Amino acid sequence: MQEHPFDNDFHVTPQQVEQFQRDGFVKLDGFFNPDVVHTLLNRVEVEMSRAPENFKSEFSRLKYDFETEKTDIYELIARPYFRKALTALVQKDLFLTFELCFELEKNISKGFPWHVGVQSFGYQVADEFGCTIWAALHPVHKSGQRGGMAYVPERVVSGKFIYDQIEPAMISTLEAKEQAGEKTTMDDYFAMRSGILNSPTMAEILKYHQVEDDFEPGDVLVFNKYVVHRSIMLEDGPLPKRAAFVMRFVEDGSHYDLQRARNLEYPAEKYGHKAFTRSHMEIGLPDGSLLTDSEYFTDRDKRFVRRELA
Repeated sequence: MQEHPFDNDFHVTPQQVEQFQRDGFVKLDGFFNPDVVHTLLNRVEVEMSRAPENFKSEFSRLKYDFETEKTDIYELIARPYFRKALTALVQKDLFLTFELCFELEKNISKGFPWHVGVQSFGYQVADEFGCTIWAALHPVHKSGQRGGMAYVPERVVSGKFIYDQIEPAMISTLEAKEQAGEKTTMDDYFAMRSGILNSPTMAEILKYHQVEDDFEPGDVLVFNKYVVHRSIMLEDGPLPKRAAFVMRFVEDGSHYDLQRARNLEYPAEKYGHKAFTRSHMEIGLPDGSLLTDSEYFTDRDKRFVRRELA
């Protein structure tokens, strides 16, 4: 068989599998080869040029719904090394849902505070598995310019309760306040959304258990949707900006949770908030349907990452 430019002699180790199952995340050195990194940089630059302007306080540029055709991405996730490594880590068959990209500007972009991926996985039944591949496309040195991420082992603090309890309770709380005659605002919504994980007590716990790694282009972080994480500002140094590319995956067989999707729509409907995506609603399925059945996901057959080829 002819070698593909994206092929890579990469294999996960038993220790990496053990870490992922224990902590919910693992760093994989050299997961992407230089051809992949070059392709992703070009892809991200095209998408960043279309990025909206309404998230400048967090990122210099952020793009959620990629418009570029996905041939390169489908070829990447079809590589045998990619399929074998990722499914060995998570021990599940997966389905690619979304691509994202984020760009930090030196000494300006704050990124996101402590959070879990409720926006990216908020349309999925809470108990079903989801994970992210995060790839810095420029060097990240924790003792230098930084600009990466911090993340907390799930065995210390799991963000599962945010999906199970906090996100649903937020909406019912805001509605109860309105019914009691107390007007709420978009600021109230976002203060409540970020307040639990960024409260003084929780922030102290997370700070003293956080992990921060160095990354070279080609290294990736794989983490499940319950891992609490935050951005780290890009500090003084030679890089003016740092870009990262992200892929989201859900477990094959995951289901659409319409009520959770509607909860994500609440700030837009109630306060006129302009979100960076409406994909949670555009999936457009009846409640409980298989996510893989949605026509929103074009080329559905090319999005699967399975342990054994069907």
